[in-house]
Formats: sequence, structure tokens, C-alpha cells
Amino acid sequence: MKSEKIEIDRFDPSLTYGKPYKFDRYDRILLKELDDNARKPLSELSRKVGLSRDAIRNRIQKLAMAKVIYAFKPIYNPPSMGFPIINYVFISIYNPSPEKEKEFLTFLQNNKNVTYIAGLIGKWDYILDIMAESQGHFDKIFKGIRQKFSEFIKDYEVYGVLQEYKYEEIGKLVYG
Repeated sequence: MKSEKIEIDRFDPSLTYGKPYKFDRYDRILLKELDDNARKPLSELSRKVGLSRDAIRNRIQKLAMAKVIYAFKPIYNPPSMGFPIINYVFISIYNPSPEKEKEFLTFLQNNKNVTYIAGLIGKWDYILDIMAESQGHFDKIFKGIRQKFSEFIKDYEVYGVLQEYKYEEIGKLVYG
């Protein structure tokens, strides 16, 4: 059986506001099936939805173009990948120059163990998601960040994650 690739634009997680997409009953069935298992072949989706394979492919592409579907992505399990230590690190910074802040963000983005960066949350300027092979490995990673940017990291707090329900953007732990 030949695998058929559905083309979807580069993943852009930003919300798109505007006129809501008008779903018909086929769209709703298709979305339920994709939500259940996005790896189902078009032939199986065709049987479940009641439309031809070409119609299913066209609907998926239409949903993607309308930004209803952003991407089909694997969901990883970090402990099974050798990264059982998951910590959220909340950081507040002094007023760095735009160049130094860009250097900081570039450094974090290029660190394969920093799997998520969010900005401006309450009193914190950044929240990082850092995954590591052991507690010692995490300590080494975060110590490197603190030492390299010690002149403008004002404060930080580390929260260990005991259970996570959704993992995104962590494939770079393996291929990065």
C-alpha cells in the first residue's frame, strides 16, 4: 500500500482570527477520525467518512489552508527517549540590551534540551521547558545558562514536572 502525503504549510502556531470555518457533517466526522488517529490511511478515512479518497485529501488540504488543522506531528514521550527529567524554569531578567536578549534567546533556541520558551508570564520574563537525562545533566545545562548570562538573569525558580499530558516540539531531543 502506497503512503500518500498530504501537503501542509510550515507549522505556524499563531491563532488566526476572522470568519469561522463552516463545517459540514463530513468535516466533523473527518476531524473526529483524525483526532482519533491522524495516521489513518486515506482509504480508511474514506470508508469511515463516506467520501472518496480524493475528496478526503481535498478536505484535509482545505482544512489546512483555512488554518483549522495546523499540522500532523508526532507526540513524544521524553522518559522513553532517555530524558526523564523535565523541569520548568521561570526566569526574570534585568534590562538587557536588545542584542544581548537576542543572544540569550538564540542560545536557548540552539540548546537541544531547551524544548520550549515562552515570554512575559506575570513577574517572569521567560519560562523554559528543559529536558535532561538525569538531575546532574539538568544541573549542568542550567548552570551553563546561568553562567553565560549571569549579568542579566535577575531571578529564577525551577519546578520539576512529575507528569505531563502534552508534549510538543521535542523531536530535536533525538534529531537535534
